[in-house]
Amino acid sequence: MTGKSDRDEFVRLVDDHGAVLFGMLRRLCGNASDAGAVYQETAIRVWRGFAARPDMRNPRAWLLTIAYRAYADWVEKRQASQELWDTADSRLDGPDQRALKLEEAQQVGLAVVRLSDPLRRAVMLHYMGGLTLHETAEALGCSEGTVKSRLNAAITKLRSILR
Repeated sequence: MTGKSDRDEFVRLVDDHGAVLFGMLRRLCGNASDAGAVYQETAIRVWRGFAARPDMRNPRAWLLTIAYRAYADWVEKRQASQELWDTADSRLDGPDQRALKLEEAQQVGLAVVRLSDPLRRAVMLHYMGGLTLHETAEALGCSEGTVKSRLNAAITKLRSILR
């Protein structure tokens, strides 16, 4: 059972990293409503495992890893054609430009979903989650060289899928 200090640490963790977490989920899910649902699922998972959490040298990487797993579970429940990213800025673009950007974002999102799990996780944590190479390596439990290799392989694979 978790105590008051665990609650305080949990609240501090969410206060410190919640905005980055929600931003990553917003980009991944494509809208705030779905991102909010995955965010809540992430919070539940974090809270349930909080007492048994590892020694956190990088709490943000730990939190984003859990969020990515919650997102991956959410994607499995959705159809492949689900809108994944909404990159259109309605204040700057006209309807045609927004539609084109949305279509491109959907194509990229569907391509990312087709990557193998190791490549997809590296892409999500580094590019979407904003983690550095070092932080991504820590979150994935591998070396920075492995992360670089996975990111390079992912980009090569994405280029071939999107041609």
